[in-house]
Amino acid sequence: MTSSPFVQSLLWDFGNTLCDELSLWRVSPEWMAVYRSFDDDDGIGAAWSLGELDLGEVATKLAEHMTLAEADIRAHLSRTDLFEFFSFTHDFFEARHLPQAIVTVNPASFRMMAREIGFEALTDAIVISGEEKTIDKGALCEIALQRMSFDIPHGRALLIDDKQVNLDAWVERGGLGYLYTTDSAFRRDVANGIDGLVDRRS
Repeated sequence: MTSSPFVQSLLWDFGNTLCDELSLWRVSPEWMAVYRSFDDDDGIGAAWSLGELDLGEVATKLAEHMTLAEADIRAHLSRTDLFEFFSFTHDFFEARHLPQAIVTVNPASFRMMAREIGFEALTDAIVISGEEKTIDKGALCEIALQRMSFDIPHGRALLIDDKQVNLDAWVERGGLGYLYTTDSAFRRDVANGIDGLVDRRS
């Protein structure tokens, strides 16, 4: 595929865009219960994604609701072998058609996981909410562009994300957005080139 004449950069979400978000949790009913109630009681998930809790503190809190020991919980939350990537989308990401970054709402520990799965070699920046202390996708996208070694205007940077609210936050700052739904839909929409995703933007 040739380089896009309009879109100059891709900003990728992670969960439910490159990877099935549930793949880390689907291992047992106990883990699925934790996933479903992550923010119901004490907002563990939100605090973790904002960098207000580290991995050890999260493990301690989860141990109060689980049969697993803290060490086992920490080990599980650090696993990358359970990630189930969307085949075509992940292959497209690996091909590095344009300068690209990961822009994700995730805990700071995602940095280590990204390194383990080789994302640092495939991206020009990895921006994580837990490190930046904000879950505003628009702000995170701006940080990504600032850290990339290319002078790319907002209006040429396409955020690929499965949440409309995240796309809206970036579009409000002058960026472009593509609503990711499925691997097959992405394959169809990008078949005529990356600029075809702009025609289907949010």
